[in-house]
Amino acid sequence: MTFSPRYRALVYGSLVASFLVVVWGGVVRVTGSGLGCPDWPLCHGQFLPSLDPATRIEWTHRFLAIVSGLTVAAMVLWTFIAYRADPRALALAILVAILYPLQAVLGAITVLLELPHEWVTLHLANAELLLAALTVLAVVVRWPSMARPQSAGWTWLALAAAIGMFVLMLSGAYVRGANATTACLGWPLCGVEPDLYLGVGAPAIAMAHRYVAVAVGLVVIAACAEAWRHRREARGLGPLAITTAAIFVVQVAIGAANPLTHFSPWALGAHPAVASLLWCSVVGLAAVAWRPAARQGALVRDLIALTKPAIMSLLLLTALGGMFLAERGVPPFGLLAATIIGGAAASGGAASLNQYFDRDIDERMRRTRKRPLPAHRIPTSVAIWWGIALNVVAFIVLAVFTNLLAASLAIGGTVFYILVYTIWLKRSTAQNIVIGGAAGAIPPLVGWAAITGSLDLAAWLLFAIIFFWTPAHFWALALLIRDDYERAGVPMLPVVRGDEATAWNILAYAASLLPLTLLLFIIGGLGYVYLAAAIILGALFIAYAFRLLRSGTVRRRAMARAVYLYSLLYLALLFVAIMVDSTLRL
Repeated sequence: MTFSPRYRALVYGSLVASFLVVVWGGVVRVTGSGLGCPDWPLCHGQFLPSLDPATRIEWTHRFLAIVSGLTVAAMVLWTFIAYRADPRALALAILVAILYPLQAVLGAITVLLELPHEWVTLHLANAELLLAALTVLAVVVRWPSMARPQSAGWTWLALAAAIGMFVLMLSGAYVRGANATTACLGWPLCGVEPDLYLGVGAPAIAMAHRYVAVAVGLVVIAACAEAWRHRREARGLGPLAITTAAIFVVQVAIGAANPLTHFSPWALGAHPAVASLLWCSVVGLAAVAWRPAARQGALVRDLIALTKPAIMSLLLLTALGGMFLAERGVPPFGLLAATIIGGAAASGGAASLNQYFDRDIDERMRRTRKRPLPAHRIPTSVAIWWGIALNVVAFIVLAVFTNLLAASLAIGGTVFYILVYTIWLKRSTAQNIVIGGAAGAIPPLVGWAAITGSLDLAAWLLFAIIFFWTPAHFWALALLIRDDYERAGVPMLPVVRGDEATAWNILAYAASLLPLTLLLFIIGGLGYVYLAAAIILGALFIAYAFRLLRSGTVRRRAMARAVYLYSLLYLALLFVAIMVDSTLRL
């Protein structure tokens, strides 16, 4: 697909704007201005407060974030409208649309909790993932039909360099959180007594970061050297190799300048900024170079595909919404991490088992025939044991680090999804997704139970919202791929009762969401931020569903796609609103 020059410019602008936000975030940290605006989203209760130095720095950071957010929103919207046929651009735009609101939520939490280092690190990690997604999208629009390197083995180096850079940045954030930035006064050695930095404490933490930097640096240089050697095999490899190596050298020099200049402000600020620049460059190099080296690479990719990561991310977002609402604010970091890990494992395990039982259907459908099992890329036994293993991990993590109720709900969701929906309902009734959709409504219950150890009416309202959202979402998809379901013999509603009856049902379920979300406002103790979001998002969902009903045969497919995509955005933004409102009510 060819991308217009203006769209490419908007993608590049989104990347630059987001990069500036991250860089200025480093300035905020170095100057200690993180609480220059102690509230959120306003600053000292005003949009334009009196600008003392700390407030000016933090307010500038938020202003840059607003500008970046508008740029990113415009880019995502343009992608949905004009380039949704390109699977790479669409997937990356959806990822950005999830990461950016999440970044705002994490920023609010970090400020309202007065900068705990765990949340500062999580805020940074999400920002760098956002930069990575925008960087890959920039590569896609710059070289939409680029050739891949012919020699695949070395491309693992580029991927390893990107992963290593991410770990290195997180270790740097840990050094700052542990107040170990100035613990080593020399370079390359620590400059303190050996028994101090070989043991524990701040010098040991600072030196551990340097050891990680050495290991990652060797991988980065090796990846640059191999990319230069294979530069004629893919466009962009040569320039990216030189750029990455040059930025790496600059970063090493700045890292050395910190202790040698007694941690002058310019060096402290430049170090994380150039680290982010190096991260973007390494990710760009990996995006251009990546090509699985052998069967092992394909196996890793297929194992990830079996977990359906896109669906997993939305389910985890709903679990987070349940946690924030139950906590009436920001959940404890340990519970949050355990629920995300356990929830991801349960979701991935259920998806893997689902693909095992649906492999015959998937093989007859154009949309799914390239999945690992119908394409016969991996044995069926791998999908079975992978699914079981992930669910075992999920149960152990949730039972040990949260409680038995949360663990049981997660496993119960998997059992219901496989036995009730996949094996029984999907092949036997047009109401399959109505009843079977209960499995997808379990994650907010898991999140709520992880916090409270019980379930109350507000938790069940979250369940009901997703339960009534699911048919409208999946029937819109069924309208898009009706021929696939008919060919596979799956009695989805459009196949059994026709397009018009399906459109009426979509409208009915979309309309039911508005009173349910308003009831959550009344019972769940949420505020006006959530109320405004629920009304606007619900009204738009009804409008999309009504337009689908009124569309003729020619336009029905296009409108079904619009309803399907909006339904994803609706659920994500609704649960982000729950998280934001719960955080603000701290």
